[in-house]
Amino acid sequence: MTHSKPSVVFALDQSFLIPGTVAVFSLLKNHPDKSIRIYLISGDEDPIWIQPLVNLIREMGSEPVLKSVSKALVSDLKINLHFSQAIFYRLFVADLIEEQRVIYLDSDLLVHGNLDELWEINLGNFPLAAVPDPMIQDFERIGLSSHEGYFNSGVLVMDLDRWRKMDLGKGVRDFIQENPDAISYPDQCGLNAILKGNWYRLSPEWNVQTGFMDEKPKAFSELYFPKEVLDESIKNPKVVHFTGSFKPWNMGSDHPFKFLFWKYLRQTPYSKTLPLDFSFLNLLKSIFPIALKRKYWRYLNRKQGSKQLSRIA
Repeated sequence: MTHSKPSVVFALDQSFLIPGTVAVFSLLKNHPDKSIRIYLISGDEDPIWIQPLVNLIREMGSEPVLKSVSKALVSDLKINLHFSQAIFYRLFVADLIEEQRVIYLDSDLLVHGNLDELWEINLGNFPLAAVPDPMIQDFERIGLSSHEGYFNSGVLVMDLDRWRKMDLGKGVRDFIQENPDAISYPDQCGLNAILKGNWYRLSPEWNVQTGFMDEKPKAFSELYFPKEVLDESIKNPKVVHFTGSFKPWNMGSDHPFKFLFWKYLRQTPYSKTLPLDFSFLNLLKSIFPIALKRKYWRYLNRKQGSKQLSRIA
C-alpha cells in the first residue's frame, strides 16, 4: 500500500522546544531527499516561541503545519512524574488533522534511520501500530491481561480514519478522567486500557526505549522480543527513545546514546546550548564521584557539629 506525502506529528510545549527541535532535525537529517509534512501541536498560547523550529523545517525543505489544543480541554486530566499537559495533545490528532494516516513521534527521541518502511506498514484493521513497553508489568491496574500486552505511545503509526470512527481520543480522555488512580503514564495508560490489545506490534527497532539497555529491564524485554532481534535493534536503532526522567540533555545522564543527542543538537540553531539543568551545584555533582561526595558531606557535618560544640562550651 502506497501512501501520499509522509506526515509526521510532534506535540510539545515551550519546555520541550530544544529537545523537540533535535527530534525534528534528526528526522529531516535522515530523509535528506524527502519533503515531509510536519505537524506541530502545541497549546493555545502565543506560538511565537515555536517559530525557530518552524523556520528550521522550512530551511530543510519540508512543510511545517501548526495546530493547537485549548489547554482548558486537558487541564483536568491527571499528570505525574516528569510529564506536562502536552502529553495529551496526541489524543486530539484525529480531530485536528484531516489525513488518513500519520506517524506520531514524541519530542524526547531521535530518528536515526529511514522511516519509509514504517510509513508504508499495513495496519490491517488496527487503529495504530506501536512497540511493546516491557517495563510495564502491572496490567491488571488498567484492566489488561498479559496476553493483551501494553505498548509505549512515543512512536505511533495512526490510522486517523479508524480513530475517528472509534472516537478513540474521546474514549481515552474519558477513561483518564474517570480512573485517575489507575493512571501511571497518562495518555499511554488510557490508550492501552481502551484498546485492550487491539494494536499492531512493531519491531523494537522503531522505538528503542531506555529500558531495553538496562540490565534488569532488558530481561523483561527479552520476554517480548527474541534476544537477537533486541540486540540488533539496540545496535542499529531506527528510533532512540529517551524514556524515563533522566534525559540526555541534562547533566549526569549516562544514556548510551547521549552522544548522539548532542551530535544532532550541535547541528541545530541551539548548537551552543548547555545542559538544560546546568548549574554550578549540578556541575559539582557530575564531576565528583559519589564516594568522594559522601566523604565531603560527612566532613562538613563533622565540622558543623564541632562549631556547635565550641559555642556551647
